Amino acid sequence: MKENLLQKVANLLPEIPLEMLEFACDLTWQSICNYCNIDSVPEGLLPIAAMLVKNLLQSARLSENQLQPAVKGVSRGDTSFTFASAAEQMTLIASANTFLLDYHAQLNAYRKMRK
Repeated sequence: MKENLLQKVANLLPEIPLEMLEFACDLTWQSICNYCNIDSVPEGLLPIAAMLVKNLLQSARLSENQLQPAVKGVSRGDTSFTFASAAEQMTLIASANTFLLDYHAQLNAYRKMRK
């Protein structure tokens, strides 16, 4: 099932490197499973998952020619910059409470109670 998600996203965003797509798909997959309290993303949520991956990548500014890491830290004495990797940026966005909120109505239909 994850392969179907990766294929959909690869078709939507052919300019993004495959390893970035795989990471974003895994992160989104896990976020959906955690939110819905399920073990696997059902077929009906694959289009939503694809849009979440696309939004995650675009939020991390990883589309097309914007593959530049965000500045994570700056020091003034002797000038030092620390950059966040793309994976760190995506993880930070996915861990924010607002990541899934745009799609909560669709996700709630698949949500189960915790045991």
